Amino acid sequence: KCGQWFTSDCICDTDIRYCAEGENGASDNILDQHPLWNHLQGFYKFEAYKFTFGLYLGTNTFATDNPYIGYLNHTIIGSRDYQHRYDIFPPLDPAKCAPTPDPFINGLPDFVCGETGVLYFFEGFALSTNERDGSLTTTPSLVALQGSDEDGAYLMGEEDNADYKMVPVDENTLQGSVNSDVFLVTETFVFTNEARTEAGSMQDVYAKAGDQSILVQSTRLELTKIDEESFITGLAADLEANNIVPSIRPDAVPMERSCLNKDCPTEEDFCQLDPKCTVSKYLEPDATVKAGPIVGIVSAVFAVLLAVLYLVHRRAMEKQKERLKNMFAKHVVQSLKIGIGASGDFFSMEALQEEFKRIDVGEEGGDGVISKAELRAFMTSGKMGKVTDSDFDTLFGIIDADGSGEVDFIEFATFMGEIKDNIEAFGDDVENQEPEIMDDTEAFEDDNKIHEA
Repeated sequence: KCGQWFTSDCICDTDIRYCAEGENGASDNILDQHPLWNHLQGFYKFEAYKFTFGLYLGTNTFATDNPYIGYLNHTIIGSRDYQHRYDIFPPLDPAKCAPTPDPFINGLPDFVCGETGVLYFFEGFALSTNERDGSLTTTPSLVALQGSDEDGAYLMGEEDNADYKMVPVDENTLQGSVNSDVFLVTETFVFTNEARTEAGSMQDVYAKAGDQSILVQSTRLELTKIDEESFITGLAADLEANNIVPSIRPDAVPMERSCLNKDCPTEEDFCQLDPKCTVSKYLEPDATVKAGPIVGIVSAVFAVLLAVLYLVHRRAMEKQKERLKNMFAKHVVQSLKIGIGASGDFFSMEALQEEFKRIDVGEEGGDGVISKAELRAFMTSGKMGKVTDSDFDTLFGIIDADGSGEVDFIEFATFMGEIKDNIEAFGDDVENQEPEIMDDTEAFEDDNKIHEA
Protein backbone atom coordinates (compact mmCIF):
# COMPACT_ATOMS: atom_id res chain seq x y z
CA LYS A 1 0.00 0.00 0.00
CA CYS A 2 1.30 3.43 -0.94
CA GLY A 3 1.88 6.15 1.62
CA GLN A 4 3.49 3.89 4.22
CA TRP A 5 6.80 4.97 5.71
CA PHE A 6 8.59 2.36 3.64
CA THR A 7 6.59 2.70 0.37
CA SER A 8 6.24 5.31 -2.36
CA ASP A 9 3.97 8.33 -1.82
CA CYS A 10 0.35 8.12 -2.99
CA ILE A 11 -0.40 10.19 -6.11
CA CYS A 12 -3.79 10.83 -4.50
CA ASP A 13 -2.05 13.07 -1.95
CA THR A 14 -1.45 15.68 -4.65
CA ASP A 15 -3.91 14.70 -7.41
CA ILE A 16 -7.53 13.90 -6.45
CA ARG A 17 -8.14 12.23 -9.80
CA TYR A 18 -6.31 9.21 -8.38
CA CYS A 19 -8.34 9.10 -5.16
CA ALA A 20 -11.26 6.86 -4.35
CA GLU A 21 -14.45 8.87 -3.98
CA GLY A 22 -14.57 10.46 -0.55
CA GLU A 23 -10.81 10.19 -0.08
CA ASN A 24 -8.84 13.41 0.31
CA GLY A 25 -11.95 15.44 -0.62
CA ALA A 26 -12.43 13.68 -3.98
CA SER A 27 -16.01 13.58 -5.27
CA ASP A 28 -17.74 12.66 -8.52
CA ASN A 29 -20.73 14.81 -7.57
CA ILE A 30 -21.04 17.84 -9.84
CA LEU A 31 -22.07 20.24 -7.07
CA ASP A 32 -18.93 19.34 -5.09
CA GLN A 33 -16.56 20.11 -7.95
CA HIS A 34 -17.26 23.75 -8.84
CA PRO A 35 -19.42 26.51 -7.26
CA LEU A 36 -20.79 27.61 -10.66
CA TRP A 37 -23.07 24.57 -10.79
CA ASN A 38 -24.67 25.50 -7.46
CA HIS A 39 -25.47 28.94 -8.89
CA LEU A 40 -26.62 27.63 -12.26
CA GLN A 41 -29.03 24.83 -11.30
CA GLY A 42 -32.67 25.85 -11.18
CA PHE A 43 -35.45 27.24 -13.39
CA TYR A 44 -35.30 30.03 -15.98
CA LYS A 45 -37.58 31.86 -18.39
CA PHE A 46 -35.85 33.40 -21.39
CA GLU A 47 -36.37 35.59 -24.40
CA ALA A 48 -34.46 34.45 -27.46
CA TYR A 49 -33.24 35.78 -30.77
CA LYS A 50 -32.30 33.34 -33.49
CA PHE A 51 -30.53 34.13 -36.72
CA THR A 52 -30.37 31.48 -39.40
CA PHE A 53 -27.87 31.60 -42.22
CA GLY A 54 -28.78 28.71 -44.46
CA LEU A 55 -29.05 26.00 -41.83
CA TYR A 56 -29.62 23.55 -44.65
CA LEU A 57 -26.53 24.03 -46.77
CA GLY A 58 -27.17 25.06 -50.34
CA THR A 59 -30.34 27.06 -49.68
CA ASN A 60 -28.40 30.25 -48.83
CA THR A 61 -31.39 31.59 -46.88
CA PHE A 62 -31.44 34.11 -44.08
CA ALA A 63 -34.27 34.18 -41.58
CA THR A 64 -35.02 35.63 -38.18
CA ASP A 65 -37.64 34.59 -35.67
CA ASN A 66 -37.35 37.37 -33.14
CA PRO A 67 -38.08 37.35 -30.40
CA TYR A 68 -39.48 34.12 -29.10
CA ILE A 69 -39.73 32.87 -25.54
CA GLY A 70 -38.75 29.73 -23.74
CA TYR A 71 -38.03 27.95 -20.49
CA LEU A 72 -34.92 26.22 -19.25
CA ASN A 73 -34.40 23.84 -16.34
CA HIS A 74 -31.09 22.55 -14.97
CA THR A 75 -31.42 19.81 -12.36
CA ILE A 76 -28.25 18.30 -10.93
CA ILE A 77 -28.30 15.01 -9.05
CA GLY A 78 -24.99 13.45 -8.05
CA SER A 79 -22.80 13.03 -11.12
CA ARG A 80 -25.62 13.78 -13.59
CA ASP A 81 -26.97 17.03 -15.03
CA TYR A 82 -30.49 16.99 -16.52
CA GLN A 83 -31.30 19.85 -18.91
CA HIS A 84 -34.76 20.57 -20.34
CA ARG A 85 -35.23 23.50 -22.68
CA TYR A 86 -38.51 24.59 -24.30
CA ASP A 87 -38.37 26.95 -27.30
CA ILE A 88 -41.88 28.36 -27.95
CA PHE A 89 -42.48 29.88 -31.38
CA PRO A 90 -45.75 31.81 -31.88
CA PRO A 91 -47.87 31.28 -35.02
CA LEU A 92 -46.16 32.69 -38.08
CA ASP A 93 -47.57 35.70 -39.91
CA PRO A 94 -49.72 34.11 -42.63
CA ALA A 95 -48.10 36.39 -45.18
CA LYS A 96 -44.76 34.69 -44.47
CA CYS A 97 -46.01 31.15 -44.77
CA ALA A 98 -44.04 29.20 -47.32
CA PRO A 99 -42.84 25.62 -47.75
CA THR A 100 -40.14 24.81 -45.22
CA PRO A 101 -37.29 22.36 -45.55
CA ASP A 102 -37.56 21.55 -41.81
CA PRO A 103 -38.47 17.83 -41.66
CA PHE A 104 -39.79 18.23 -38.12
CA ILE A 105 -42.38 20.86 -39.13
CA ASN A 106 -43.33 18.93 -42.23
CA GLY A 107 -43.96 15.86 -40.10
CA LEU A 108 -46.57 17.48 -37.80
CA PRO A 109 -50.08 16.41 -38.90
CA ASP A 110 -51.89 19.13 -36.93
CA PHE A 111 -49.59 22.05 -37.81
CA VAL A 112 -51.29 24.91 -39.67
CA CYS A 113 -48.96 27.71 -40.73
CA GLY A 114 -50.23 31.05 -39.49
CA GLU A 115 -52.55 29.46 -36.92
CA THR A 116 -50.57 27.16 -34.67
CA GLY A 117 -47.32 27.75 -32.89
CA VAL A 118 -44.45 25.30 -32.61
CA LEU A 119 -42.61 23.98 -29.59
CA TYR A 120 -39.11 22.58 -29.78
CA PHE A 121 -38.00 20.94 -26.58
CA PHE A 122 -34.47 19.93 -26.17
CA GLU A 123 -33.25 17.44 -23.59
CA GLY A 124 -29.62 16.97 -22.73
CA PHE A 125 -27.98 14.86 -20.06
CA ALA A 126 -24.41 15.55 -19.03
CA LEU A 127 -22.06 13.83 -16.64
CA SER A 128 -19.12 14.72 -14.47
CA THR A 129 -15.76 13.36 -15.57
CA ASN A 130 -12.81 11.55 -14.07
CA GLU A 131 -10.94 14.88 -14.24
CA ARG A 132 -12.99 16.06 -11.23
CA ASP A 133 -12.43 19.67 -12.29
CA GLY A 134 -16.10 20.62 -12.64
CA SER A 135 -16.24 19.96 -16.37
CA LEU A 136 -19.13 17.93 -17.83
CA THR A 137 -19.39 15.74 -20.90
CA THR A 138 -22.02 13.71 -22.73
CA THR A 139 -22.58 11.42 -25.72
CA PRO A 140 -24.97 11.59 -28.72
CA SER A 141 -27.19 8.97 -27.05
CA LEU A 142 -27.74 11.42 -24.19
CA VAL A 143 -28.56 14.46 -26.35
CA ALA A 144 -31.94 14.45 -28.09
CA LEU A 145 -34.60 16.73 -29.53
CA GLN A 146 -38.33 16.03 -29.59
CA GLY A 147 -39.24 14.57 -32.96
CA SER A 148 -35.66 13.60 -33.79
CA ASP A 149 -34.74 10.64 -35.94
CA GLU A 150 -34.90 7.02 -34.85
CA ASP A 151 -31.40 7.16 -33.42
CA GLY A 152 -32.59 9.83 -30.98
CA ALA A 153 -29.75 12.20 -31.92
CA TYR A 154 -30.22 15.84 -32.81
CA LEU A 155 -27.96 17.11 -35.57
CA MET A 156 -25.21 14.68 -34.64
CA GLY A 157 -25.13 10.90 -34.47
CA GLU A 158 -22.68 8.39 -33.08
CA GLU A 159 -20.98 8.17 -36.43
CA ASP A 160 -20.13 11.89 -36.35
CA ASN A 161 -17.47 11.39 -33.63
CA ALA A 162 -18.82 14.23 -31.52
CA ASP A 163 -16.84 15.54 -28.56
CA TYR A 164 -18.96 17.33 -25.94
CA LYS A 165 -17.61 19.48 -23.16
CA MET A 166 -18.87 22.08 -20.67
CA VAL A 167 -16.23 23.81 -18.57
CA PRO A 168 -16.77 26.38 -15.78
CA VAL A 169 -14.52 29.39 -16.32
CA ASP A 170 -15.33 31.00 -12.97
CA GLU A 171 -18.36 31.29 -10.65
CA ASN A 172 -20.27 33.31 -13.26
CA THR A 173 -19.20 31.87 -16.61
CA LEU A 174 -19.69 28.55 -18.38
CA GLN A 175 -18.11 27.66 -21.71
CA GLY A 176 -19.46 24.75 -23.76
CA SER A 177 -18.65 23.17 -27.09
CA VAL A 178 -19.65 20.31 -29.35
CA ASN A 179 -17.14 19.35 -31.99
CA SER A 180 -17.94 16.64 -34.53
CA ASP A 181 -17.13 15.68 -38.09
CA VAL A 182 -20.27 17.58 -39.21
CA PHE A 183 -20.87 20.52 -36.87
CA LEU A 184 -19.05 22.76 -34.42
CA VAL A 185 -21.22 24.31 -31.71
CA THR A 186 -19.99 26.86 -29.17
CA GLU A 187 -21.97 28.22 -26.25
CA THR A 188 -21.27 30.71 -23.49
CA PHE A 189 -23.45 31.23 -20.42
CA VAL A 190 -22.79 34.26 -18.17
CA PHE A 191 -24.52 35.61 -15.09
CA THR A 192 -25.04 39.34 -15.63
CA ASN A 193 -25.90 40.57 -12.13
CA GLU A 194 -24.41 40.11 -8.68
CA ALA A 195 -27.42 38.18 -7.37
CA ARG A 196 -27.03 35.71 -10.27
CA THR A 197 -30.70 35.96 -11.17
CA GLU A 198 -30.06 37.34 -14.65
CA ALA A 199 -27.94 35.71 -17.32
CA GLY A 200 -27.09 35.80 -21.00
CA SER A 201 -26.31 32.93 -23.32
CA MET A 202 -24.89 32.84 -26.83
CA GLN A 203 -24.84 29.77 -29.06
CA ASP A 204 -23.28 29.54 -32.50
CA VAL A 205 -23.58 26.59 -34.87
CA TYR A 206 -21.02 26.04 -37.61
CA ALA A 207 -21.35 23.51 -40.42
CA LYS A 208 -18.13 21.92 -41.56
CA ALA A 209 -17.55 21.96 -45.30
CA GLY A 210 -14.17 20.64 -46.32
CA ASP A 211 -11.51 22.53 -44.42
CA GLN A 212 -13.90 25.37 -43.52
CA SER A 213 -16.49 25.90 -40.78
CA ILE A 214 -19.45 28.03 -41.89
CA LEU A 215 -21.67 29.88 -39.39
CA VAL A 216 -25.20 28.68 -40.11
CA GLN A 217 -27.07 29.62 -36.94
CA SER A 218 -26.65 31.98 -34.02
CA THR A 219 -28.92 32.20 -30.99
CA ARG A 220 -28.97 34.76 -28.16
CA LEU A 221 -30.84 34.17 -24.93
CA GLU A 222 -31.65 36.57 -22.11
CA LEU A 223 -32.54 34.51 -19.04
CA THR A 224 -34.26 35.31 -15.73
CA LYS A 225 -34.20 32.88 -12.84
CA ILE A 226 -37.64 31.91 -11.50
CA ASP A 227 -39.00 29.47 -8.94
CA GLU A 228 -40.42 26.06 -9.74
CA GLU A 229 -44.08 27.11 -9.40
CA SER A 230 -43.60 30.02 -11.80
CA PHE A 231 -41.84 27.65 -14.21
CA ILE A 232 -44.74 25.14 -14.24
CA THR A 233 -47.58 27.65 -14.46
CA GLY A 234 -45.74 29.96 -16.85
CA LEU A 235 -44.87 27.14 -19.29
CA ALA A 236 -48.48 25.89 -19.36
CA ALA A 237 -49.85 29.39 -19.90
CA ASP A 238 -47.42 30.24 -22.73
CA LEU A 239 -48.09 26.95 -24.53
CA GLU A 240 -51.77 27.81 -24.49
CA ALA A 241 -51.29 31.47 -25.41
CA ASN A 242 -49.21 30.57 -28.49
CA ASN A 243 -51.62 27.83 -29.61
CA ILE A 244 -48.87 25.25 -29.63
CA VAL A 245 -49.68 22.17 -31.70
CA PRO A 246 -51.36 19.70 -29.27
CA SER A 247 -49.43 16.68 -30.59
CA ILE A 248 -46.12 18.10 -29.42
CA ARG A 249 -47.06 19.54 -26.05
CA PRO A 250 -45.17 17.76 -23.22
CA ASP A 251 -47.28 15.64 -20.88
CA ALA A 252 -45.03 16.29 -17.90
CA VAL A 253 -42.90 19.08 -16.56
CA PRO A 254 -39.19 18.56 -15.82
CA MET A 255 -38.25 16.02 -13.15
CA GLU A 256 -41.74 14.61 -12.74
CA ARG A 257 -39.80 12.19 -14.83
CA SER A 258 -36.24 12.71 -15.99
CA CYS A 259 -37.01 12.43 -19.71
CA LEU A 260 -39.91 13.77 -21.77
CA ASN A 261 -39.06 12.04 -25.05
CA LYS A 262 -40.54 8.70 -26.01
CA ASP A 263 -37.14 7.03 -26.12
CA CYS A 264 -35.15 8.03 -23.05
CA PRO A 265 -31.54 7.25 -22.22
CA THR A 266 -31.02 4.00 -20.38
CA GLU A 267 -28.77 3.35 -17.42
CA GLU A 268 -26.44 1.66 -19.86
CA ASP A 269 -26.31 4.90 -21.89
CA PHE A 270 -25.41 6.88 -18.77
CA CYS A 271 -22.80 4.38 -17.71
CA GLN A 272 -20.85 4.88 -20.91
CA LEU A 273 -19.31 7.90 -19.16
CA ASP A 274 -20.69 8.24 -15.63
CA PRO A 275 -17.66 8.04 -13.29
CA LYS A 276 -19.82 6.40 -10.64
CA CYS A 277 -20.30 3.30 -12.79
CA THR A 278 -17.17 3.24 -14.93
CA VAL A 279 -13.55 2.48 -14.18
CA SER A 280 -11.40 5.59 -14.06
CA LYS A 281 -8.29 5.84 -16.16
CA TYR A 282 -6.64 7.44 -13.15
CA LEU A 283 -5.73 4.47 -11.00
CA GLU A 284 -3.24 4.59 -8.16
CA PRO A 285 -0.27 2.48 -9.33
CA ASP A 286 1.06 -0.33 -7.21
CA ALA A 287 3.24 0.99 -4.44
CA THR A 288 6.99 0.53 -4.65
CA VAL A 289 9.27 0.01 -1.69
CA LYS A 290 11.59 2.92 -1.00
CA ALA A 291 15.29 2.16 -1.16
CA GLY A 292 16.09 4.27 1.88
CA PRO A 293 13.86 2.40 4.36
CA ILE A 294 15.02 -0.96 2.97
CA VAL A 295 18.63 0.03 3.48
CA GLY A 296 17.67 1.29 6.92
CA ILE A 297 15.91 -1.97 7.79
CA VAL A 298 18.81 -4.08 6.52
CA SER A 299 21.29 -1.88 8.38
CA ALA A 300 19.20 -2.05 11.55
CA VAL A 301 18.85 -5.82 11.32
CA PHE A 302 22.57 -6.14 10.62
CA ALA A 303 23.37 -3.87 13.56
CA VAL A 304 21.07 -5.85 15.85
CA LEU A 305 22.58 -9.09 14.60
CA LEU A 306 26.07 -7.80 15.26
CA ALA A 307 25.02 -6.62 18.70
CA VAL A 308 23.50 -10.01 19.49
CA LEU A 309 26.58 -11.82 18.20
CA TYR A 310 28.79 -9.48 20.20
CA LEU A 311 26.78 -10.09 23.35
CA VAL A 312 26.81 -13.84 22.78
CA HIS A 313 30.56 -13.76 22.15
CA ARG A 314 31.14 -11.52 25.13
CA ARG A 315 29.08 -13.79 27.37
CA ALA A 316 30.97 -16.82 26.06
CA MET A 317 34.30 -15.08 26.70
CA GLU A 318 33.22 -14.08 30.20
CA LYS A 319 32.15 -17.64 30.95
CA GLN A 320 35.45 -18.94 29.58
CA LYS A 321 37.37 -16.36 31.55
CA GLU A 322 35.55 -17.33 34.74
CA ARG A 323 36.14 -21.02 34.05
CA LEU A 324 39.84 -20.41 33.53
CA LYS A 325 40.04 -18.32 36.69
CA ASN A 326 38.42 -21.16 38.61
CA MET A 327 40.81 -23.64 37.03
CA PHE A 328 43.85 -21.55 37.97
CA ALA A 329 42.50 -20.85 41.45
CA LYS A 330 41.89 -24.56 42.06
CA HIS A 331 45.40 -25.40 40.94
CA VAL A 332 46.83 -22.69 43.16
CA VAL A 333 44.93 -24.14 46.12
CA GLN A 334 46.11 -27.68 45.36
CA SER A 335 49.71 -26.85 44.48
CA LEU A 336 50.43 -24.10 46.95
CA LYS A 337 48.45 -25.65 49.84
CA ILE A 338 46.05 -22.71 50.12
CA GLY A 339 43.43 -23.58 52.70
CA ILE A 340 45.51 -26.43 54.11
CA GLY A 341 47.18 -24.74 56.99
CA ALA A 342 47.96 -21.65 54.91
CA SER A 343 48.28 -18.41 56.78
CA GLY A 344 45.61 -15.73 56.49
CA ASP A 345 48.03 -13.30 54.95
CA PHE A 346 48.50 -15.32 51.76
CA PHE A 347 47.51 -12.30 49.68
CA SER A 348 50.02 -10.00 51.31
CA MET A 349 52.71 -8.56 49.09
CA GLU A 350 55.39 -10.80 50.63
CA ALA A 351 53.29 -13.92 50.22
CA LEU A 352 52.49 -13.10 46.59
CA GLN A 353 56.18 -12.55 45.87
CA GLU A 354 56.96 -15.98 47.30
CA GLU A 355 54.27 -17.61 45.16
CA PHE A 356 55.53 -15.71 42.10
CA LYS A 357 59.03 -17.10 42.68
CA ARG A 358 57.69 -20.65 42.96
CA ILE A 359 56.34 -20.40 39.42
CA ASP A 360 59.34 -18.46 38.03
CA VAL A 361 61.60 -21.53 38.13
CA GLY A 362 62.09 -22.57 34.51
CA GLU A 363 65.18 -22.29 32.37
CA GLU A 364 64.92 -18.54 32.74
CA GLY A 365 64.01 -18.89 36.40
CA GLY A 366 64.62 -16.01 38.76
CA ASP A 367 64.55 -13.41 35.99
CA GLY A 368 61.53 -11.62 37.51
CA VAL A 369 59.02 -12.63 34.85
CA ILE A 370 56.95 -15.76 34.20
CA SER A 371 57.28 -17.08 30.71
CA LYS A 372 54.69 -19.16 28.88
CA ALA A 373 56.74 -22.27 29.42
CA GLU A 374 57.02 -21.63 33.16
CA LEU A 375 53.27 -21.02 33.52
CA ARG A 376 52.47 -24.14 31.47
CA ALA A 377 54.82 -26.20 33.68
CA PHE A 378 52.97 -24.93 36.74
CA MET A 379 49.55 -25.60 35.23
CA THR A 380 50.42 -29.19 34.21
CA SER A 381 52.03 -30.13 37.47
CA GLY A 382 50.33 -32.02 40.24
CA LYS A 383 46.75 -33.20 39.76
CA MET A 384 45.86 -30.57 37.15
CA GLY A 385 46.75 -32.82 34.28
CA LYS A 386 46.66 -31.69 30.68
CA VAL A 387 45.43 -28.20 29.78
CA THR A 388 44.36 -27.60 26.18
CA ASP A 389 46.42 -25.20 24.12
CA SER A 390 43.38 -23.02 23.57
CA ASP A 391 42.57 -22.73 27.27
CA PHE A 392 46.21 -22.12 28.18
CA ASP A 393 46.69 -19.42 25.55
CA THR A 394 43.51 -17.68 26.71
CA LEU A 395 44.53 -17.90 30.37
CA PHE A 396 48.00 -16.57 29.64
CA GLY A 397 46.46 -13.70 27.66
CA ILE A 398 44.24 -12.85 30.61
CA ILE A 399 47.18 -12.71 33.04
CA ASP A 400 49.54 -11.01 30.53
CA ALA A 401 47.56 -7.77 30.56
CA ASP A 402 49.98 -5.77 28.39
CA GLY A 403 50.38 -8.56 25.82
CA SER A 404 54.18 -8.58 26.14
CA GLY A 405 54.39 -12.39 26.11
CA GLU A 406 55.64 -12.46 29.70
CA VAL A 407 53.94 -11.98 33.05
CA ASP A 408 55.64 -9.61 35.45
CA PHE A 409 54.95 -9.45 39.15
CA ILE A 410 52.44 -6.58 38.86
CA GLU A 411 50.37 -8.54 36.33
CA PHE A 412 50.61 -11.67 38.52
CA ALA A 413 49.58 -9.82 41.69
CA THR A 414 46.71 -8.10 39.85
CA PHE A 415 45.39 -11.37 38.52
CA MET A 416 45.72 -13.02 41.93
CA GLY A 417 43.65 -10.18 43.33
CA GLU A 418 40.99 -10.84 40.67
CA ILE A 419 40.76 -14.51 41.65
CA LYS A 420 41.00 -13.98 45.40
CA ASP A 421 37.36 -14.97 45.92
CA ASN A 422 37.81 -18.03 43.71
CA ILE A 423 40.91 -19.11 45.69
CA GLU A 424 39.21 -18.60 49.04
CA ALA A 425 36.18 -20.59 47.87
CA PHE A 426 38.33 -23.53 46.78
CA GLY A 427 40.44 -23.23 49.95
CA ASP A 428 37.31 -23.52 52.10
CA ASP A 429 36.25 -26.60 50.14
CA VAL A 430 39.63 -28.25 50.81
CA GLU A 431 39.53 -27.50 54.54
CA ASN A 432 36.04 -28.97 54.84
CA GLN A 433 36.99 -32.24 53.12
CA GLU A 434 37.29 -35.45 55.24
CA PRO A 435 40.91 -36.49 55.99
CA GLU A 436 42.18 -39.06 53.57
CA ILE A 437 42.66 -42.53 55.20
CA MET A 438 45.93 -44.12 54.19
CA ASP A 439 46.55 -47.85 54.14
CA ASP A 440 49.24 -49.43 56.42
CA THR A 441 51.98 -49.34 53.81
CA GLU A 442 51.46 -45.65 53.12
CA ALA A 443 51.40 -44.89 56.85
CA PHE A 444 54.62 -46.86 57.49
CA GLU A 445 56.41 -45.12 54.67
CA ASP A 446 55.32 -41.75 55.93
CA ASP A 447 56.40 -42.64 59.48
CA ASN A 448 59.87 -43.69 58.28
CA LYS A 449 60.20 -40.41 56.44
CA ILE A 450 59.39 -38.54 59.62
CA HIS A 451 62.01 -40.51 61.66
CA GLU A 452 64.60 -40.13 58.99
CA ALA A 453 64.04 -36.43 59.04
